[in-house]
Amino acid sequence: MSATPDVIDWIRSAAIPLATAEPRSGCADLEPLRAVIGDARIVSLGEATHGTREFFTLKHRLIEFCVGELGFTMLIMEANFAETLAVNDYVLHGIGTAADAVARLRWWPWDTQEVVDVVEWLRGWNAGHARKVKFYGYDIADPPAATLGLVDYLDRVAPALAAVGRATLAPLVSDLTAGLFAKALPARHAEMLAGIGRLREAFAQNRAAWSAATSALDWHLGRLHATVLAQSVRFVADRMSALHERAVAENVSALLEAEGPDAKAIIWAHNDHVARASFPDGDDPLGSHLDAMFGRAQVVIGFSFDRGAFQARDFPSGALADHRVTAAPPETFEAALAQAGLPLFCLDLAHASGEGPVTAWLASEMPMRSIGGIFGLPEGNEYGVSYTRAIIPRCCFDAVVFVAETTAARRNRERWSAGAAPALAAPTNLELAGEGVPTGWRLVGAEHGCALGARDECAPSGARALRLSRAAGAPRWGDVRLVQKISARPWHGRRVRFAAALRTEADRLGGALLLVQLIANGEGAGSDLYAHEIALATSSDQPMRSPSWTRAAVEADVPEEAAALVIGLVMTGIGAVWFGDVELASI
Repeated sequence: MSATPDVIDWIRSAAIPLATAEPRSGCADLEPLRAVIGDARIVSLGEATHGTREFFTLKHRLIEFCVGELGFTMLIMEANFAETLAVNDYVLHGIGTAADAVARLRWWPWDTQEVVDVVEWLRGWNAGHARKVKFYGYDIADPPAATLGLVDYLDRVAPALAAVGRATLAPLVSDLTAGLFAKALPARHAEMLAGIGRLREAFAQNRAAWSAATSALDWHLGRLHATVLAQSVRFVADRMSALHERAVAENVSALLEAEGPDAKAIIWAHNDHVARASFPDGDDPLGSHLDAMFGRAQVVIGFSFDRGAFQARDFPSGALADHRVTAAPPETFEAALAQAGLPLFCLDLAHASGEGPVTAWLASEMPMRSIGGIFGLPEGNEYGVSYTRAIIPRCCFDAVVFVAETTAARRNRERWSAGAAPALAAPTNLELAGEGVPTGWRLVGAEHGCALGARDECAPSGARALRLSRAAGAPRWGDVRLVQKISARPWHGRRVRFAAALRTEADRLGGALLLVQLIANGEGAGSDLYAHEIALATSSDQPMRSPSWTRAAVEADVPEEAAALVIGLVMTGIGAVWFGDVELASI
């Protein structure tokens, strides 16, 4: 439904002008939002893209207002629960640095100057106030950090059960083996879920004793590690978005329960997640589940823009890049807001009164821009109209923040900008020669604190060995991979064997060999991001540990549709792993 002149006049008159998008500018212009938020226990802040600077800085301003003026006590981000505990350690206790803590979230949208600034502000608040603000995540995507967090808690309260948990959860401690587990048969998933279920039951049975030995909050967070693992296994087995959104809503509720009846949470996520009502296309987002749980104790503020820049992974290259769109196309929600002629404002949708064209417009279905982590414009499509979602404004959001022109978020690390390497014609430098990263190979995951060295030890054959290591203080989760991508064409119809010698040193560390076959997805032929795995194999279903040299190998048949082979040497944990005598051959 098009916005009539009456609707545009109403937008212009009802708009709450915002003086600036920059944080640390005071809250005077935000005071009218006190009536919008009221006594809500949850304020959910959306975003139309995952890479817009002004969305992030305006959220920062709203966090300052909610914390400083309205007594909010938690920021819960669209990030994996377990990884966010490193950020929580920083904002509460100053452990590490804000930049390192944010990098450990392991998702590029948050590795920006704007998010680091939010984390530093929270640290400053906590350093100067008795009422502390926590930092958590609600998501479930990657199991390794949650696995380690669960076992760590069990080590504190029930060492024998921790040993059981360590054995049960072994396939989930590495990104690589967790990815392999995700492709396991349903019976294996069911077996893992049963094992996790027994660990969760132990939390219920021993709540009083374990809470006394640690704390009530630690018990809640320990149990949430187990909950997240169960959710993650169910999600990889079913791949149902509805399951995901319901699960993360339960995690938000669990965090509020953990922090107590006076806890108040700010949620930071995409518009597609925070929307209060199901979308007309049938999706049930996080916000709709929270609405069922909390009703009007939740206030949802969407974010919208007319034109400008943002960062996203490029289609088809996969590289992180800045993108730009021109003015929103007619008939969209943004186009109506833009016609008000105001550069920056908030619009209260929940309290708009009366009947007539305004009420009808707010209750009608219309497209709204929705851009996630990947963006590419089809040729001739300057508006990005394929990146929209049908919304009913008043059902989805209680208020909307509008920015007429945006700029891209400022990423911290250029490592996110490098696209996937092209496939080599043939394997090269299996001797691992060269200073630093061996010639012809790529180091993936160096942000996890990896050091790479050579010449301190020889492989069993006497040839050169390469050492990958991580020292205490580096994140314990996240694999480091030394990889090489090779054209699969010469190997079609043959069985290949990738082998190497490895040995490990230090506790809680493992090594593995990786062999992936990729089939290109159309124009994404040069990008791992836009290629489908048709086979994934490792030398073990959990990271291997051996203080003496051990030969490991992985084999696979290469079908005609394979476009590339990826071979890799992988380490996970804290310590060191040595690789040598690498071989790739047909058998």
